[in-house]
This record gives sequence, C-alpha cells and structure tokens, in this order.
Amino acid sequence: MERRLILTGAAGLGALALLAPLAGWSDPPQTVAAALNKAGRQRMLVQRAAKAWLLLGLGVLPAQARTLLAESIALFDAQLDELRRFLPNDAVGPALARLGQEWERCRALLAMPPTRPLALELYVAGELAQDAAHQLTLTYEKSARTAAERRVNVAGRQRMLSQRLAKFYLFEAWDINRGAARMELNWARAEFSSGMHQLYSAATEIPGLRAPLAELDRQWIAYRDALAPAPGRAAVGEARGRGRAQRKGPGNGGAAGNPVRTARGSRGRLSSPYRPRT
Repeated sequence: MERRLILTGAAGLGALALLAPLAGWSDPPQTVAAALNKAGRQRMLVQRAAKAWLLLGLGVLPAQARTLLAESIALFDAQLDELRRFLPNDAVGPALARLGQEWERCRALLAMPPTRPLALELYVAGELAQDAAHQLTLTYEKSARTAAERRVNVAGRQRMLSQRLAKFYLFEAWDINRGAARMELNWARAEFSSGMHQLYSAATEIPGLRAPLAELDRQWIAYRDALAPAPGRAAVGEARGRGRAQRKGPGNGGAAGNPVRTARGSRGRLSSPYRPRT
C-alpha cells in the first residue's frame, strides 16, 4: 500500500490542509499573504502537473491522472492571471513575466502524449518553471511585513515538496535521469523534514497549530519511509495491477484509492540557487 501511495501521489499528506490558517488560504485577495499563498501554490502545481503526466506515461491510474493533469493546468493558468493583478513591489512584474514564459514551455510538453524523449525534456522544463515560480514567491515575500506572513512561504513549500517527492519517484521509476532524480528526491525529503522543524517552532506562537502538525508528522513519517527504497519497474507494474483491481472492485470512493481527491488536499524544482536560502 505504501508503494502505491508514492506512485500515485495519493499519500498527498492530507494533513497539510489542516495548516490552512497558517498558509493564509482564507485571506481575501490582494493581500501579501494571499499572493504568497498563490505563488507558492504555483510551485506545487508545476510538480503536480508533471507527476500526473508521468503517471499517464507509466500507465498508472490513467483516468485519474488525466483529470489531475487538466485540473492542475487550469488552476495554474487561473492563478497566474490573478497574480498579474497584484504587484506590491517592482520585482514582481519581471518575475511574473519569466514564470509565464517558462510555464508556456512546460505546458506545451504537458499537452503532448507522454513518451520517454518528452519526459527528458519535461525534466528540464519543469525545473525551470519551478525555479521561476520560486523566485516569484520570493519577490512577494519581500513585501511581507510580519513573521506570520513569511511563514506562509514555509507552509506552501511543504505542499510543493510533497508533490515534488512523488514526481521524482516517478522519474526514477521510468528510468529518466535516475541518479539525479534520486538525489533530488533525497534532498526534497530532507527539506520537508527541515520545514517541519520550522513549523513546530511556529506552533509555540500560534494556538491550535500543534495538533494538526502532529497529524502531519505522523503522515510524513510513513510517506518518508516509503520513499526510501528505489522503485524500479517492478513497483510500477505492481501499481498498475492494483490500479486495475481498484477500478474493478468495490471501495473506489475512498481517499486512499483516489489520488485526485487526496492530492487536492495538498496545495505545488528546488533549483540549486534555492537551496542556500532555506
């Protein structure tokens, strides 16, 4: 079961949704916290769209993957338009322009039927779009005036990392840049653990945050441990078989059996320039 959750992204770390107050998801539009949340979500959506495309390429739960891919692209496009209407500092405009350019390249690949040569291209294009989304998030963070607003970036980064982990697991499973994908997966896993420490520190200042963090930590430990072994094609075949069995059998409506539903609860390349700044 744990391996299947990794391959489908169904683990999704659903407890991330419990951090909504910290992430500013309920803030009104046209605020720094709301813009930070949306820009951070763009980082996640780049990862989630690539993950869904890779699931299609591997033949794992194709119907759900196709839906998740379409939803991720549509949400990214809608949020990009919203962000273009809120420019709290001079750096935001150029950062938005760069993200738009990188996303168009990535989006064009995501619209094509998955193949191994295209997967190699998506590996690079997705990382460039991810870096552009991250730089945009940092430009919004420059306008943050409070520690609470800056913590929005931490919570949003956790959402992105949960999808990034699954994405690189799937690249590795398809034998696409296998060594680099495992390295990035291990780095993202370490970054997620670091983010958990930061959120636990914030819990001393935010009432009611410790309980959802404890639940997230419980889910994270299981997810992290399942990521440890390299998947190989045997794991992909196992996930395909389980996907077929689930589509034929009862109980298909549960969250654990529906990667689309669970991934919605996880709102998402840590480029090399990103790392020293975290």
